[in-house]
Amino acid sequence: MMTYKRKRSENDVASRSTVTKRSRHTESPDLLSPLPNELLIRILAFLPLPDLLNIAPLSRRFYDLFGDSQIWKRLYYSRFVLPRALRIPGFRNGSAREGKLHYSSRKAVWADGRRGGWVDMHVGKLEDRSRDWKKQYKLRHNWSKGKCAVEELQLRQELPPPETTSPHKMLVKISEGIAITADIATGLRAWDLKTKHLLAQIGLGQVNSQVVPSCITIDDQGIHDKILGIAIGFSDGSFGTWTLNIQDRGILRRYRHEKSTNGELVGIAFSYPYLLTATKSVLISLYTFNGPPKSARPGAQDLESKTTGDSESETMQETDESPSTRSTSKIRNSEPVALRAPYLLTSLKSHTSRAPLALSIRKTAVSIVASIAYTFSTLQGWCLGIQDLHLRPSTSGSKSTPDITTTRLAYSLPVRSSPTHIPSPPTSPSQPSNLLSSQDDQELDGPINLCYTHPYLLATLSDNTLILYLCTSNATSLSISPGIRLWGHTSGISDAEITARGKAVSVSCRGEEIRVWELEGKVHGKSIEVRPTVKPTVDDTQGVGNAPSDDITTEWDDRRNWVGFDDEMVIVLKESKGRESLMVYDFT
Repeated sequence: MMTYKRKRSENDVASRSTVTKRSRHTESPDLLSPLPNELLIRILAFLPLPDLLNIAPLSRRFYDLFGDSQIWKRLYYSRFVLPRALRIPGFRNGSAREGKLHYSSRKAVWADGRRGGWVDMHVGKLEDRSRDWKKQYKLRHNWSKGKCAVEELQLRQELPPPETTSPHKMLVKISEGIAITADIATGLRAWDLKTKHLLAQIGLGQVNSQVVPSCITIDDQGIHDKILGIAIGFSDGSFGTWTLNIQDRGILRRYRHEKSTNGELVGIAFSYPYLLTATKSVLISLYTFNGPPKSARPGAQDLESKTTGDSESETMQETDESPSTRSTSKIRNSEPVALRAPYLLTSLKSHTSRAPLALSIRKTAVSIVASIAYTFSTLQGWCLGIQDLHLRPSTSGSKSTPDITTTRLAYSLPVRSSPTHIPSPPTSPSQPSNLLSSQDDQELDGPINLCYTHPYLLATLSDNTLILYLCTSNATSLSISPGIRLWGHTSGISDAEITARGKAVSVSCRGEEIRVWELEGKVHGKSIEVRPTVKPTVDDTQGVGNAPSDDITTEWDDRRNWVGFDDEMVIVLKESKGRESLMVYDFT
């Protein structure tokens, strides 16, 4: 049986052509591909981050456009800069600056958190183009989530032998990815935390092995020129200054002060040419390296005492106590490196203040401010006090010494002591000395550590909490706000550090509990727990990695003695089974 094929009629051909035309019109045309990259970047800049993440895998071209710096610059501004800028009075309605403030791809007015002012950022500038905004966004995002990678850098394999009677102490400071360590055994060392390599090392010049470093600070005024200033205080009351040249990988000793009868130094602040020291007996000394020549210096200074007369606070009184001798040490390097002996501007003595102390030196537009944050006891408990010394710097080429123009004092409201420790009454109505009944009460009823970076004063307490104070300083007054209690730690807090932007990091004594706090503009501070992933350890003696432990949690004898951080990483000093190492938490 034969089958016959039906011939297609004209109606069938017409209907098929109609379907084909209809399908062509219903399909969305590709209007983006023909556009140049500049227009595509402009369009993609208006999309939220989830949409950008979906577009990136479409093609190689869109993936390259996804990583463009201008797109991430706008995302960075919208998420991290604009919310902070909106808290500035007058920013929302534009009264903080002439004209309305808004984002622009060609010229953006940004609130600069580090310098506290406005920054005009042009796209055409070389420094703006070289900035990797995608990397900056990822860095800030990791900080906000507590995501980082941890790596252990071994500093020394074992502690001094047991027959050594001097207390061993490793001191650490960090600035822009450079860690400075100091101890009696290995001297002063500088580490590159990115490469985990030792940059430079120099001895501390100690003849007596019983004299150990007791405090350290960094002057980072020359960090853009790859220069760091270092000042170290010692247990015999002496101190010294060094200079680290990061590019040349060398450390030079600039000045070494002889020992003093005033006792061990427990605090030091350095911002060339000013140096501020504090002894264990709460004797504060302010020096300058730009003082008059030694021949023109007076033999003695008649310093005037100052006191507030308040029963709950005391300003530190000026005294004529000073280190007995001053002399410059011979330096093996060129003569211009050496500094002459500093000039003592003033000394402050308190009989009721006690540890902990925090010192700082900051520069304003019109003066230099040397600040002392300290603890003192009251009938209601304990308080924190701050004393500011405003200095008028000497003009260039002038032989006159800087003048202390004014002294301001402020103190916080009392924090009540625990009920089991009842303070004893003061010895006299006018002099509130020895308000606590015993030395044990002083250790239990007060802060463990103080951290002061204007305008934030942070105190760590023995009940696993912190207290944050905001210090307000202007041309006529200094005040401290009521404290804000910060909760979050589940074990004892070993140390904490805070920046002028209100970002703080705290670490517990045991275990790996590290918390990041964003405290700027927030009534109740909330913290983020750092959750690291483990990398192999790095040994400074052999330069090879060691296998990390199976679990990030540490044993009971491990201790965290210090914490510091910069824009990219957190550094924790760890002591475990007689060994010391740096735990490097990298957020990049």
